[in-house]
Formats: sequence, structure tokens, C-alpha cells
Amino acid sequence: MIFSLLGAHFSALSQVPQMQRVSVSSIEVSGGFGLPIGPFSERVSVVYPVGGGFFRQSAKGWQWGASAHFVFGEQIKEPGFASNLLPLIAGDGSFPGIAATFQGIMTGGWLGKVLPIGKPNGNSGFALRFGAGYLSTWYDLRASGGLIPQLAAPYDKGYDRLSTGFYLSQWLGYQLMSNNQSINFYFGLEVVQGFQEHLRVYQYDIGTLPTGFRSDVWIGLKAGWFFPLYPRSKREYIDFK
Repeated sequence: MIFSLLGAHFSALSQVPQMQRVSVSSIEVSGGFGLPIGPFSERVSVVYPVGGGFFRQSAKGWQWGASAHFVFGEQIKEPGFASNLLPLIAGDGSFPGIAATFQGIMTGGWLGKVLPIGKPNGNSGFALRFGAGYLSTWYDLRASGGLIPQLAAPYDKGYDRLSTGFYLSQWLGYQLMSNNQSINFYFGLEVVQGFQEHLRVYQYDIGTLPTGFRSDVWIGLKAGWFFPLYPRSKREYIDFK
């Protein structure tokens, strides 16, 4: 009987904070995929951001945080890319294959709001996030086989399309923060708009000088798993005599 009462008491104590709207900090890991739209779709097929971050949620559902993501993509579709390298001959006389992929880094901050919709508690519901930060992208060329003189440093810089600038992001989805603290995740639709400036002064393959800003936009799904850092609760003990 005593053990049953103790178990019920401690169970109730552990669940009360999670049934209410709480102020808590969390660590998150996230990933997803995006489909390029507009001019960006003519260069890259799909992009995959993967990373993590840290955020704080207030008792009123406001959120703010910071994140960092590595972005990689599938094969490059840009017409004429690296065409002057063909036929490709390595230093040992072999004919290696070559692969070009899209890569990038995103770091920034964001502000959001959770709109509770009932169960399981006031910390779960529809959520909005608006972010901004730094974006850097480039093409990564890799060859199988021997060393390729045309792609050795510093000549590789004439092909990588390195660009840097800032980005804006908008995310709309659903967040779940469970009562037992074990299941906490979010998923939804994200739009990323990058505004970047070319850093290279010449492109060897097409022989032109890129100028001005470029806009890279993609839309896709983003999901994350987060780990709330709850403060250690003060438990009360009953002395049965």
C-alpha cells in the first residue's frame, strides 16, 4: 500500500510541469530536403540540410534560437559546367570519372511561436519560425582514379562557383512536447531564400566573369528531434509513521 501511494505521488509530481506551459531550453538535431525553384532549379536538383541548434521556449509559447546546418545536393545540372575538362585525363594517363555535387553551410538565428491546439498539453501545437543568417555555397568536384592537374589547387577555384551572402527562412509545422519528456519533435514545410554574391573572379569552364547577386530558393520538408533541458525538480517525501 505504501509503495503504491509513493509511486502515484511521484508520478503525479513528474507530470505536472509538463501538463502546463513551461519555460525551457532545448537542444535539437534536424534535417530534411528541399526542391530548388526558379533559376536555382536549373543548376541543382535536390538539396539536403542537416544540422542542429539550441533554442529557448517561454511559458507563453515564444521561441528563439540559433542553428547551423551543412547543406549538400545531388548532381549539378548547370549547362556547360566543366565542359572544357572533357575528355578528362589524369596525370597517369587514365580516364577517371568525375562527380560534381552542391554543398553549403548555413548559420543563423530564428524567432518563432507555438500555437497550442489542445492535447497533449499547452507546449504542443502548430508552430511558426522565421530565420535569417549567413549562407555559403559551392560546387565540389571529385574524380576517381589518379590526380587530375586541371582540378588541382588553385585551379579548382575556377570551377567551384563559391558564393556567400545571407538567407531568410520561413517554417510552418507542428511541434510535439510529450508529457513524459521522452518524445519531442517537430516537422513541417520550410522555404529558404538565399541572396549571395559570387566570390570567384573567373570561371574557367564558361569563360565569363560572374557579377552581382544570385538568389537561390528552395522549398521542402524539415523535421527535428529536440531534447528539453528541464531543471531538476524538488521532490517531496512523505514520512509514514
